[in-house]
Amino acid sequence: MKSYNKIIYLFLIILFFSCVLAPIMKVPLDFMLAKTGFMANTVDFEDGVYDFGKVMRRILMVVALIMFLVFRKSLRFGALVSSGLKIRSGFLRQFLFGFLLAGVPLLIYYGLGLLTGAWIIHMDYDSAGVIILYIIKYALIGCLIGIMEEILFRGFVLQSFLESTSLPVAVCVCSLIYSMLHFFKADVFVSTGFQPFVGFVTIVQFFKPIFFEFSKHLPAIIGLFLVGVVLSYAFIKTKSLYLSIGLHAGMVFMMKADGMFLVRVREKLGWLFGDSKLVTGVLVWFLLIFILFVIKRIYCRTVAVRQGDDV
Repeated sequence: MKSYNKIIYLFLIILFFSCVLAPIMKVPLDFMLAKTGFMANTVDFEDGVYDFGKVMRRILMVVALIMFLVFRKSLRFGALVSSGLKIRSGFLRQFLFGFLLAGVPLLIYYGLGLLTGAWIIHMDYDSAGVIILYIIKYALIGCLIGIMEEILFRGFVLQSFLESTSLPVAVCVCSLIYSMLHFFKADVFVSTGFQPFVGFVTIVQFFKPIFFEFSKHLPAIIGLFLVGVVLSYAFIKTKSLYLSIGLHAGMVFMMKADGMFLVRVREKLGWLFGDSKLVTGVLVWFLLIFILFVIKRIYCRTVAVRQGDDV
């Protein structure tokens, strides 16, 4: 069986078992919320109603982790990921360069936003110590998200497709999956009590933004697709995950840290600067293309990965 078929089947298996497990997990959760208020704020519990969408996302994560462990040999998950995480000379330099390469274009973006009035300066912190703590926090979050998502998407999904398809197809499919999964979520409010089909209902709601609100989310889909292309290209040119992890971590850090100093005037030049997600704006699209050219320029001597190569 080809690698990409295994990924498709794995995704369907994860969905099915998560839907079966959801009503079973809902029973003890209902009891804890009703009797002790445990996790009440996390799932927005109020008057016997809470957001099961948040619960379902965690169930999906746990089931996915279990499935990866169960099928790790047939999926070659460990072998693929370890090749991307292999310690090579200059790996730390690649990570730091990626972090910087993500940060500088976004600084240009924020600078242009301030000049045009699309962003305004807003600081609401009592001390420099608080700012430093938040910066450290967001840097750690960025690194954690970067590591986890790059291991999954570039370390596993992209390499799996590269084993069975051409490089352009692998990059496009991986980037599309990366983009679409960012919309695989929804607020699904349910009441306490046993509901045997709550998992299936929630999954249907998860698919709704992708299939029934596609045009609404198209700018964000395009932006996230370009992000995926940039991260995939970084991996392909270096044959390592460290540059893409640095880029990913830098992007997440900048987008979380901007709220410490800036506020978006959303009604102004939305087509150019996007909304709170940033990737919906044309300016960010051009900056992502600029990052592509920088990577190509610096790593121009790297031979592109051939179809079927073990990367």
